[in-house]
Order: sequence, then structure tokens, then C-alpha cells
Amino acid sequence: MSTTKDLSVAVEYSMSTRPLLFRLVTTSFMQRGADLRFLSAFPVEAEYLYQPLTFLRPTGKRVEVEITNKDIQAATEGKRTLLVASLTFTVVEVEPLH
Repeated sequence: MSTTKDLSVAVEYSMSTRPLLFRLVTTSFMQRGADLRFLSAFPVEAEYLYQPLTFLRPTGKRVEVEITNKDIQAATEGKRTLLVASLTFTVVEVEPLH
């Protein structure tokens, strides 16, 4: 499983009519994925890799978030810019388990 901590990258990859994002919550370094920026062809994507058979357990927190083009431009500041008027994302909080 590959993830990113860059919201604009997550938004770009989740573009659909009903976008869904997972927010990973960890309590120790053992639960966190390996930072692959030093190996990546796209280091600005802040990619993290999790081991095979990593399961995601929902914590029970789920929110609807509206993200506008203004929010994304503020988050990127000089990086790629995503052009959308606004989208409503379902964000589900999960905890990785090995």
C-alpha cells in the first residue's frame, strides 16, 4: 500500500464523482510506512510505502470535507496546482495493522 502526506496529491489521485480519502492515524513508529522520497521519481509526492498484508481498521471517525481550489492552491504554494471549483470528500480515519 502506497500513501502520501501531501493533501494535493491525495486529492489529485482521488478525483471521481464520490471521492474517498483515508486518513491514517498511527500511535508508534512501528505503524508508519517507509518514506520513499529518496527513491522516488516524484519526490514531491511524499510517498510512504506499507508492507504487504497491512490492514486498515476504521477508528469510527468519518467526516465530509469540502475542498476548494483556493484551499489546494494555498496548500501547494509553488508545486503543482489542481484546478477544481470545489469537491466534497468523504474522509475515513483508519489505523494500519500488520
